[in-house]
Amino acid sequence: MPPSRRLPDLEQLLGRIDRRLIYLGLFLITLAPLVGKWSLPLYVSRPPQLLYQAIEALPPDKLVVIASNWDAGSQAETRPQLIALVRHLIRRNLSFAIICTAYPTSPQLAQSAVEEAIRLESAPDRWPYGTRWVNLGFKLPDDPWLRSFSSSITGAVKVDVHNTPLAEIPVLRGVKRFGPEGQVSMLIDITGSATIDKWYEFLGPTKVKIGLACTAVMAPEQYPFLDSGQLSGLLTGMKGAAEYEQLLHAPGFAMPAMAGQSFAHLYIILLILIGNVAVLAARTRGRRR
Repeated sequence: MPPSRRLPDLEQLLGRIDRRLIYLGLFLITLAPLVGKWSLPLYVSRPPQLLYQAIEALPPDKLVVIASNWDAGSQAETRPQLIALVRHLIRRNLSFAIICTAYPTSPQLAQSAVEEAIRLESAPDRWPYGTRWVNLGFKLPDDPWLRSFSSSITGAVKVDVHNTPLAEIPVLRGVKRFGPEGQVSMLIDITGSATIDKWYEFLGPTKVKIGLACTAVMAPEQYPFLDSGQLSGLLTGMKGAAEYEQLLHAPGFAMPAMAGQSFAHLYIILLILIGNVAVLAARTRGRRR
C-alpha cells in the first residue's frame, strides 16, 4: 500500500496564503459598508451633544459663521463634519457664512460640501446662494485682519468668493459684529489645522459661542477649553461626524465609514487570533515530540 500522506500543519497552510489575498479581504470588508450604506448603532458622546444643543438654542434671526479650514488631506474627517453641521443649520432655518483662513483651496472644497448638504436636505429652492448663505473665500489670517474681522465682518471682507460686493448680498445686510449684542450668534471652526487658537484670542472678548470640529489627533488638547466653557461643543474626527449624523437621524458618509472601520478592526483581530492559534498549535506539537 502507498504510504499515507501527512496533512500539512495549520501554520503551513497559513504560510501558503498569498498576502495579497489578505489585503484584498481588508479592502473588501472596509468597502462593503460604504457601498451598501450600512451603519452600526453609535453611542453619542457628550461633546457632539453639547454642539448640537448649542445650535438648537441659537436665535433664528442671527447669522452663523463657519470657518472652513480644511483641505484634501483631512477631508475624510472634516468634510462629513461640515455637511452634517450645515444640514442642522438648514433644519434650524439658520443662515450662515463661510470664511476660510488656513488653505487657499478651502473655499472650493467648502462650496462643494455645502451644495451637497443642501441637496441632501432637498432645499435648493429654499437655500439659494446669497439669500441664505454666502462663501466669503480665503483670507490671510494675520493679527490685524483677525482683529478687524472680529470687530466688523463687512469691514474686513469686501467681496465674496465670486467677487460680488458684500453690500449686494442680502444675507449679510446689517451683519457686522459677533456676540450677544451683535448679529452673529456663533462661529464654528471646522479645521485640519491649528486655527482655533486665534479664534479664542480674538473672538473670546466678544462672548460669541464657539464650536469646533477637528481631526482626531487635534481633539485631546481641546477638552480643557470644552470643560471651561470656551468651547460650546466639539466634533472629533470621523467619529464626531458620525455621532452628529446619528443625532440628526441623517446617515451620510461618516456612519457607513465608521462601520467599515469597525469591520476592518474585527477582521484584523480575527487574523491575529488565527495566527496565534497556529503558533500555539506548533508549540504544542513541539513539546509532544
